[in-house]
Amino acid sequence: MTIARVQAASYITRTTPAGTELLVFSYPAPAHSSTHLPAGGVEAGERPDAAAVREAVEETGIAGKLELRGIVGLQQGTYNTGLPRISLYFHFVTDEPRDAWTHTMIGDDDAWDTGLEVGCRFIALEAAGAALRTGWHGQDEFLGLLGESFGASTGG
Repeated sequence: MTIARVQAASYITRTTPAGTELLVFSYPAPAHSSTHLPAGGVEAGERPDAAAVREAVEETGIAGKLELRGIVGLQQGTYNTGLPRISLYFHFVTDEPRDAWTHTMIGDDDAWDTGLEVGCRFIALEAAGAALRTGWHGQDEFLGLLGESFGASTGG
């Protein structure tokens, strides 16, 4: 019997004069060019919300403060390897001033994406559903709850 790995994922939003924006990143093309939220495994003894912050920093290099707004959802699924996972989705707000930047992924020495340069950017929350559906994670699943719970509109 394989035990599911717990993963922490983050919807990181900020409010601008143009509206609410969501932080996403993309791996280099062509192999992994889909759009993702920051997410990764919760380590033994680590609080899931702390793991969400750690993963956001490791995967995007976000420098703005991260203020936890709450848990948005829980998702059961599998990794692209077929191994089971349980993902907790958190909502954070940030004051990150950068609109887009390149970041070199930080992580375990044996992780496939450690050292890769990724493109990080904020996108309009209304566009996030279509962008996140490009990945296999189903990370768009709880976008509608951001609007209901936190006063932002996702527009579908």
